Amino acid sequence: MIRLRFDRGTVVVTARSHSCPKDVVDAFLLDGRDGSLRALAASLRDIEAVCARHAVPVALHDATHDRVISSVVPPSLRGYQSAALAAWEFAGRRGVIVLPTGAGKTRVAVAAIARVRRPTLCVVPTRVLLHQWAGALEEAGFADIGRLGDGCSDLRDVTVATFESAYRTMPRIGNLFDLLVVDEVHHFGLGVRDELLAMSVARSRLGLTATPRIPAASAGEQPSTGTPYVGPIVFELGLSDLVGNHLAPFDRVVLNVSLSSRESHRYLAASQVFADARRTVMFSQLGCSYPELVTTLQRSEPGRKALLALASTRRIVAWCTSKRAVLGDLLARHRTDRVLVFTSSAEVAHQVARAFLIHPITAEVGRAEREYVLARFRAGEVRAIVSAQVLNEGLDVPDADVAVITGGLHGTREHVQRVGRVLRPTPGKRALVYELVCRDTHEVAQARARGSALVA
Repeated sequence: MIRLRFDRGTVVVTARSHSCPKDVVDAFLLDGRDGSLRALAASLRDIEAVCARHAVPVALHDATHDRVISSVVPPSLRGYQSAALAAWEFAGRRGVIVLPTGAGKTRVAVAAIARVRRPTLCVVPTRVLLHQWAGALEEAGFADIGRLGDGCSDLRDVTVATFESAYRTMPRIGNLFDLLVVDEVHHFGLGVRDELLAMSVARSRLGLTATPRIPAASAGEQPSTGTPYVGPIVFELGLSDLVGNHLAPFDRVVLNVSLSSRESHRYLAASQVFADARRTVMFSQLGCSYPELVTTLQRSEPGRKALLALASTRRIVAWCTSKRAVLGDLLARHRTDRVLVFTSSAEVAHQVARAFLIHPITAEVGRAEREYVLARFRAGEVRAIVSAQVLNEGLDVPDADVAVITGGLHGTREHVQRVGRVLRPTPGKRALVYELVCRDTHEVAQARARGSALVA
């Protein structure tokens, strides 16, 4: 017999037989502070597997994660959603499901929770998604949904938490849930929040994303497609797999615009400042990565000026005169359609809102106002809204026909999520995606990469 206690995101051995097999003991590390045997909470399932091989009973003291919760009828699923859920279950209820934006990842997760019937913690990146997920779970029949974040601190058998709130409280609540659902799981795998996942004893883990993160491989290694503490990708479909059947077909129109003479002069001057500094660093640190370049530049006054110059180039192309004119033409042309405008920053989103008197949806807009605007957009009373990042991930946006992308900061992942916002299928619908790209700037290469991502 081996007995464990949950302790601040770890499991500690409180009692064990003297004849405990070496494999079982080796599953733990010796804590030099008190001489105890300790392991990450996320290791519980592996520890149980090792103990089972040696017929050693194992018990976790004061754990409530393996209780059976009230049953709920799983929602009906489309064929590919059922296949995704089956693939996750075949993988031992661990792994990542990759589906395009608008393909119903939340619905798959709700079905998984209904099937597992164990206390569940759903972690999401934003307060907006906290309430959206809680609403979806309530609509599916789960009663008394807990909320952790946005001023709420209410734990229930099924609880939704923001990443930050879960990270702060996991040392206390890591032994309460047996299923961990991670929305937008691509945020993990960089080491920043991975402790959140490591401190949970949850045996079953489901990651959801439209844009998986594939870390670069070391020399001689294959790139990994998994996420630490969640598992590998077990099911994946892209936009091209679902467009036309389960997602609306769409046309991508790239509109090339030019900087004005004054804007071009400022852009080239700022670009040269950054290029000179970059060349100096690259000469002294051959093969350094972009993060290493930025770190080096931050250490000196000339380097910091170069980074400010780089930021200046981005501001110049983000809301140049020609983009402003073209956006006005597009809004006039599509005045009877529902249009989503995406910008590179909240600052530009508010400039667009002021210039064309359309509603902004940014992090500064409160929940009540956001829901009011989206409800009017859904009803057709509001024809256009503008956002920088709030609409990128997960937020249930009412049906829209047209997307206008004036700029972005986060590459192909962000772009795929934005395009997915207008692909909700309706009879006869064909969505339209405009991209505004400044000639002779860094946006040209970015647009080429984004186009390749949409057909991958």
